[in-house]
Parts: sequence; C-alpha cells; structure tokens
Amino acid sequence: MSSLSTLTMRSSRLMLRRAGIQTAQRSFFQAAIARHNFRARPDVPFLSVPSSSTSTRVTRVRHMTTERRAQLKYEILTGIKYVGYIWIAGFAIFGISFAYFCERNERDYPTTEEWSFMTRFRMRMANIALYDPKHGNAVDWIQVGHWIDTVIKRLHDPEFEGAGLKDAPDGPKGTKDITSKSEEWRRAYFDAMMFWAKAAEHMEGWVWDTANGGTFPPGTMIGPSNPYPKPVPPGFRKAPREEDCILRHENPNEIYLKILNTVGFTDRQKIDAGLAYGSWLEYKGIAGPASIIYEDALNLALKQVKDTTPVPPLDPKTMTLNEEAGLPSENLLNTLTAYADFRARQGDINFALPVYISLLKARRSLPQPSDLDLTSQLRKQKPASHLQSKGFWSGVYNACAKVFIPPPYPEGPGEGIDPPVRNAAERCQEAALSLHIGEIMYATSPDAREEGLSWTREAVDVAEEQLHRINPGLREMKPVRRVCRDCLVTGLENWGKMVARLAREEQQRKEEEEEEQMVAVKGKKKGWFGGLWGEQVPVRQEVRDRWSAEEKVIEERQRRVKDFVEDLRQPDRGWLSFLKA
Repeated sequence: MSSLSTLTMRSSRLMLRRAGIQTAQRSFFQAAIARHNFRARPDVPFLSVPSSSTSTRVTRVRHMTTERRAQLKYEILTGIKYVGYIWIAGFAIFGISFAYFCERNERDYPTTEEWSFMTRFRMRMANIALYDPKHGNAVDWIQVGHWIDTVIKRLHDPEFEGAGLKDAPDGPKGTKDITSKSEEWRRAYFDAMMFWAKAAEHMEGWVWDTANGGTFPPGTMIGPSNPYPKPVPPGFRKAPREEDCILRHENPNEIYLKILNTVGFTDRQKIDAGLAYGSWLEYKGIAGPASIIYEDALNLALKQVKDTTPVPPLDPKTMTLNEEAGLPSENLLNTLTAYADFRARQGDINFALPVYISLLKARRSLPQPSDLDLTSQLRKQKPASHLQSKGFWSGVYNACAKVFIPPPYPEGPGEGIDPPVRNAAERCQEAALSLHIGEIMYATSPDAREEGLSWTREAVDVAEEQLHRINPGLREMKPVRRVCRDCLVTGLENWGKMVARLAREEQQRKEEEEEEQMVAVKGKKKGWFGGLWGEQVPVRQEVRDRWSAEEKVIEERQRRVKDFVEDLRQPDRGWLSFLKA
C-alpha cells in the first residue's frame, strides 16, 4: 500500500511537470518583472550597495553617523572651552590693565584713602582730562566738568562721602560744615572745590538739553531770550530749545562764596580761594568787588602776623613792606603781590611800582634752603627712605615696596605764617617782579628806558636759569615750571619790543643826521660828468649800533630756549600705534 501510494505521487508530479512547463516559465518572467518594479526588500540607505553604473538611480548617503555625531560633539565642546579660555584671558588682561592704569594715575594724582574707590577714580579722571588731554589736543572742559561734578555730588551725598556733614550757617545753599572730618579729608575737599570752581569758570553759560541730552555752548539755544542764536559747532547735535535747557554748572560766583563760607577751612585755604575769586571777578570786568576781595585776603594775611611783631608789617600809606618788622610771611607776600598786580592792571602805576620794589627786596632777603630743610623735604617725598640700605636683597625689597605700596597722600603746604625759603619757586617770583618793574619803568619815563631794559634782562636770565634747574619729571614742580616758562616767554617778548623800539628811534636819528649832511653838500660845486671828479655825496649805510646787535642776541636766545618754552612731548598714540602709518 505504501509502495502504491509512492508510485502514484511520483506519477502525478511527472504529469504536472510536463503539463506546466510553459506556465512555470511565464510565472518566473512575470515574477522577475514584479521583483524589478515592486521590490519587496526595504530601501534603506545603509543597505544599498554602491554602484558605478550610469543609472539614474540616486544613491543616498547617511551623513549623521555615530562617528560623525561624536566628532561634532567633541568639536562643539572644544570650541566652547577655548572661547571660555579666551574670555577669561581677556577679562584677566583687562583687570591687569585697569589696575595698572589706576595705580599709575594714583601716583601722578594722589587722592585720599578716606574716599571710596569710585570717588577717587572719578577725581583721578578729572585730573587726567585736565592735565593729560588725549593725543595732545586742547582740554575738553565738558569731560572735565562731568567728572568733577560727579565727585562733588558724591562728597555732598550722605550715603557716600558726605556722611556727617552739616549745613553752614552762612553762605549760599549747599555750603557745608566740615569740621567733623579729618585734616586730610578737608584738604582733599578743598582741592576738589577749587577744581570745581575752575571748571565752572570755563563752562560758564553752557546749557544741558534735557530733551535730547548733550551739553551746548552759550548762545546756541533757540528761544525768546536768544533771538539770534549762534551756529552749533561741528560735532554737536542740533541746537536745543530754550524751554528744554538748564545750566550745566553752577555760577562760579556761588561756588567761590561756598568755599569762602565753608566752616573748617584754614586761613591759608581761604586766602587762596579769595585770590582766585578776585582774579575771576577782574577777568569779568567787575573791578570794584574784585578790589574788595583782594583787600579782604590781604587783611586776613595781616591778621595772622599782627600779634607776632610789635611793628606793623606794612606802611599804611604806601602799602610797602616795613623792613623793621622782619621777614614777611608767605601769605603776606602772595596776597600783596596779587593786590599790586591788580592795581597795576587797573593803571595805578604809582602805587604798584614801590610795592614791587619792596617785595623784590624782601624776597631777595629770604633765607636760603638749608641742608636740614632739604632732608625734611626728601623725607616727605620718600616716606620709606629709611629702608634704603646697602645690599642686594634690600634693593629688591625697596623696589617691590615702591611698586606695590600705594603712595601716601601729600602733605599740605602749611599755614603760610612763616617766611618762605628762597627756593626755585621764590626765584621765579623774583623774576616776575623784576619783569614788572622793568616794564613799568620803561613805559612811564623816557629817561629810565635803559634802566627798565636792564631789569627785563635780569628777569630773563633768572627765569632761564631756574627753568634749567627745575626737574620737569616732578609733579609738584610743574606749577613752578609753568610760572618760570611764562615769565621767560613774556620777558623775551618785552625785551624784543623794547630793543626794537630803541633801534627804530636810533635809526630815525641817524637818518635825520644823514639828511642834514646831504642838504649841506647840495650847495657845494660838483665836478664834470655829474661830479665824478668833484665833491662826493656821502653814501647811506646801514646803521650798525648796539641795538641792532642786541636784537640778534634776543633772536638767538629765543631759538635757544625754544625747547623749554614749548611742550614738544610726542602725544600718546595708544598701544596699537604700530598699526598706524
């Protein structure tokens, strides 16, 4: 039975095979077409086989692989890391540069440690804007006024440096009583207030546009009180409207009154403020109040020395110094000199000349700076000088201490009651007095012109000598150097004008003599051919006298001192100057 079944199955298979050959072939062909047109396998990019045939089929490539993802992650993290390093390095460089900037400026313009950092920083910036303008340009008083104005506001603010201040009983609104503060704080406050007054003098009349912002010079705002406004200077915005403008700074008159009525200032400080106030009033053409301010300062200086000597220091009639009273005080010399200058500028020559002569005689009799005075000055300038000793490590320590130890706030100039010593500053004042005396004598008396010229020569010699001796690198000597430089420039100018005038008069006198000689010769008989063999007419020659020679001496002196009277320092172009042409 089993064999029969097996045979039957084999037979059936054979019959089907023979009968379905054609059908099987068609089915295989159709299946191939179906496989070609409708693929049963999924078309996944990473399963496709690359082919070099020119088929129209587009090969898809997988871009975001596991290795690519890891590489991008590494690159992003590395970029963030390096950017962080760059920012950290940038902040570190900026911090070091800012610290060096503050330390260098603190040594150039010391501030008191009793103020906060921001107040000290703004005070230093005000000094930099005034004394070290960028690239040698003119002083930007808008910037100077901005910095010093913020300093004064912080000094008067009870939340900052103004804690403990009270309102003074007299003076304009805002006058303070600073007796609760230390002596160093009061000196720093006085310097800031005088700085503020100086900035207000230069910014008088300037307005602030509250609508659009910006500071504008006087006369440029548009409004009923200014029907013909001036054109706005280049670099400024459009002209402001009057209803939007307020004064940028207080009136200098009010600031000086605040200083004079501040409770806590010394007589020396009030005298200095009074002289500055009188100078400003004189500049504004207010001669009467200026004379009163000068006289008040002089009386305050006399009050200081009234009890020290039984003899009056001044002659009440001529206002000249009394030699029997001894050496005058520093305040008396300064106030009397300023008052004599004021009277001379007002045309009162008869008053100024004897006062100048008595002042010059008194200054020449001042004591010379002794070795003890020089030693005390060096100790004041170098408080750590006792550390200077021989030895390598001592020198290293002193160098490090000089770099890292902050400089102390400089001491004050004193009360001014004692007579000064005859140092470089006093010698420059002597030169200025000689210059004034020579100018007055030359202008008032024709017979005293040569004597006035000799006074002027002496002033030029003294000013040039002191200008050579003064060290320009010392900050405290800059005002003295400025006085000597101005005296030298003015002396050379006056000397040149005096000699030129004398030379013209001498030349005119010689020409008149030659004309008289020529008139006398005209009446005499001439020879043949126009007098070739007859009497000769004198030839006009250039006058060679001492005034012409002295003019050449003045020109040579002017060329020689040109480097001293001009600031030839190359302006700072910045740390990127090597990139500039």
